[in-house]
Amino acid sequence: MKRRHVLAALGCAAAAGTAKAQSAAPASTPAARVGEIVSLGNDRFQVGRIVIDKRGRSFAVAGRVYALGKPLEYLATTPTGRKAYESLLTLDTTGSEFNLACILIGLERDPNVPSSRPLTQPGQSVFLSVAWTDAQGQRRQLTAVEALLGAEAAAKITGVAWAYTGSFTSIDGSQLAADHTGTLIGFVPKDRTGLIEAARDMDWGPYGAIRGHAGLPPEGSPIELIVDAAVPKK
Repeated sequence: MKRRHVLAALGCAAAAGTAKAQSAAPASTPAARVGEIVSLGNDRFQVGRIVIDKRGRSFAVAGRVYALGKPLEYLATTPTGRKAYESLLTLDTTGSEFNLACILIGLERDPNVPSSRPLTQPGQSVFLSVAWTDAQGQRRQLTAVEALLGAEAAAKITGVAWAYTGSFTSIDGSQLAADHTGTLIGFVPKDRTGLIEAARDMDWGPYGAIRGHAGLPPEGSPIELIVDAAVPKK
């Protein structure tokens, strides 16, 4: 998706320098708001609870552990997302804000790829991790797969990749699906409304097999999700 088209779908007044924006959603649905874009200097910006490093092509968004030790089908939703009960994390943002952060680090959705198609190829790959501060004041960090499966199970899994899909808009372009459903990051092929998805369909096991890493802090604990579009340093 071209950047100008995405921003139009978000209801932004302009691609840069936008103070506040609101998507033109139907009257029956509350419009998704995009917070003020604040410059932090050195090519870093903040949108709501998202801190963006444009030069480094990454961003971090605040949230909390939501469902731990329960059957999971999503890595992250908004706090009021329809599928939050099956999500490991809820993030303090909206679909539009999360999508804008993705755009600012250089991600674009391929308009030629139907959103309903299983992602058998990675497309625009991103690297996801979950970080928090433990009771001793030490920073801890896990990859997204480790956070979902546990370190031992994650080590046996190969070929997992995450890709920016950009969700999709309503036919008239007025509403982003991720705003409507609250889905931000998923890994099940039956739901493609998220903004980032597992890029390869694979056997995650039977429903209920994925319940989150036992080493994560308790439900309700603050975390941050990190999205990195840069090539990892070796």
